[in-house]
Amino acid sequence: MKVHYINILLMALSLNILVINTHKKPYITPRHIQTTRLLCECELFAPQIYDNDPEMKSVMQQFHDRTTQRFQEYDERLQERRQIYKDTCDKEIQKIILKDKLEKELKEKFATLQTDIHSDAIPTCICEKC
Repeated sequence: MKVHYINILLMALSLNILVINTHKKPYITPRHIQTTRLLCECELFAPQIYDNDPEMKSVMQQFHDRTTQRFQEYDERLQERRQIYKDTCDKEIQKIILKDKLEKELKEKFATLQTDIHSDAIPTCICEKC
C-alpha cells in the first residue's frame, strides 16, 4: 500500500508543477506569429495615383535630375581618365618605337664597320723624353 501512496504523491506533485508552469507561461513552446504581406493587398497596377499627385511628380523629377547629373559627372570623369590613359599609352608606344629605331640604326652602323681589326693596325704612341 505504501508504494501506491508514493506513486499517487509523485503524480500529484508532477501535476502541481505542470499547473503552476502553465499559469506562468501559457505555452511551453514559443509560438512565432508570422506577419504575411500578400501581393493582393498591394495596389500594383495603380500608377495613376502617383501620376496625378503634384508632390510625387516633384519628387520624381528631383530624383531624375539628381541621377542624370550624377551620371553626367561620372561620364565626364570616365572620359578624362580614358584620355589620360590613352595619352600615357601613346607616349609609351612612341618610346618603344624610338628605342627600336635606334637599336636598328646602331646594328646597321656596326655591321658596316670593318670587324677585322688586327693589333698591328692600332697606332701606338711612343713618347720620348729628351
